[in-house]
Amino acid sequence: MSSDTFNVKISTKERLMFSLGDFFGGAGGLITAVYVVYLALNGLSPGYAALIVMLVRIWDAVNDPIMGILSDNTRTKWGRRRPYLFAGGILIVFSFALLFLPLYKLQNSNLKFVIYLVGYFVYSTVSTIIAVPYQAMLTEVTGDADERNKINTMRLIFSLVSSVVSAGVPMILIESLQKGKIGLEPFAYLMIFGFGSLYMIPLILCAVGTKERIDIPKEKMKFSFKAFIKPLKCKSFALLVIMYFTAFTCMDLITTNIIYVANYGLKFQFPSFLIIAIIMVSYAATIPFHNKMLKKKSKAYLFRLGIPLYIVGIIMLCLFPTNFPGFLVFPIAVIVGLGMGGCQLMPWYIFPEAVDLGELKFGERNAGSFSGIMTFIRTATSAIAIGISGWILELTGFKPPVADHITGLVEEFEQTDTAVWGLRLVIMVPVILLIGTAFFAASKLKISPERARLVSKALAVRNGGDPLTEEEEAELELVKKECL
Repeated sequence: MSSDTFNVKISTKERLMFSLGDFFGGAGGLITAVYVVYLALNGLSPGYAALIVMLVRIWDAVNDPIMGILSDNTRTKWGRRRPYLFAGGILIVFSFALLFLPLYKLQNSNLKFVIYLVGYFVYSTVSTIIAVPYQAMLTEVTGDADERNKINTMRLIFSLVSSVVSAGVPMILIESLQKGKIGLEPFAYLMIFGFGSLYMIPLILCAVGTKERIDIPKEKMKFSFKAFIKPLKCKSFALLVIMYFTAFTCMDLITTNIIYVANYGLKFQFPSFLIIAIIMVSYAATIPFHNKMLKKKSKAYLFRLGIPLYIVGIIMLCLFPTNFPGFLVFPIAVIVGLGMGGCQLMPWYIFPEAVDLGELKFGERNAGSFSGIMTFIRTATSAIAIGISGWILELTGFKPPVADHITGLVEEFEQTDTAVWGLRLVIMVPVILLIGTAFFAASKLKISPERARLVSKALAVRNGGDPLTEEEEAELELVKKECL
């Protein structure tokens, strides 16, 4: 990174344009929230749905690192990352068309499985084309730590708004489906054209309105498994990966199962989306607090600050008695949201600092490779959540509602006590184990605001910046020992 890149300030307009790209982040939430239910409505069992997701994640293990290195090696007059954002934005509607084909009339279950598997493969590939370059660009629009924090705050607001809309609207529509108010075909068209356009337009604006500022290495990388795992040799990045994976798997477990848990486990009479909405609004309310604390406390500290509250809230939610008034669950959802705030917000604040540490360690800046791992981890979280959910629900005898193969309207089933307890525990037990692991990993991360600025300055020195003082040199050696 050059000294000019380190010092560059970003205009509000460019921050806005870059942040719009994170509106696509809601697509993963949409898939996690409703896709298993959608497949079930079309006649696929939860086990089959889980198998589709697992198979596609094997493909992700290949295409994410390939995309990272391909993005790093791209050389065009428009930059390394922007062409992929533009192309991905165009392709997203097509991928949604395959993903949400209404196949409830098709009686051949094996053929139905293959069609949805191919659709998910295509969506996953398009998602990778978008996500890996976008996350890599986060480290390349500026090297200034304060500017990055401003960009991250703005993009996370867009991501949060997108997540609420992307999870909430489809969940409301799914519940209307289950109550026979709409059919599967109108739902599918809304997903394809409504949400496809919702993601396409911001991505194109991001590609057109953002600049890449980095000295591109002359030598191109060669793809290999060794090159893929190389970023994990940076201790701080490996810890970030653990934190990111565990925290976001927890959120995906909640989102994936909340429709079934609210309707069949807790037997609420209000839309399940209200629980997710309250959780998301509550953790959004922590953004000003976290933003204020960024210059005072380490991001790892802020990540783990609310985790004890998070665990308490999840236990209260999953063990909520069915004979209690349903509205009492709303303050519990607030507790969960406040507790998870740091877990959801901090990983992408930490990411640019981890990439800087990687450049300090390896002497080269290949942000696409780091981004490829993070993108793979993010897609893996939904896979784990859907896989755990599908297999546990099938083992406990849960009978998902299914659309009539002629009318497209939905038939519901009574659930056994075993299935109801499976619904409650499918969230509680994995979340407690995973978020506890996240807390432990965050306690080992030794990046502070002062150290992040020191690392950025040290990188600028390599490219003609002002030299470090003796005190800074001594502190940098300590950073290398504890963080690399």
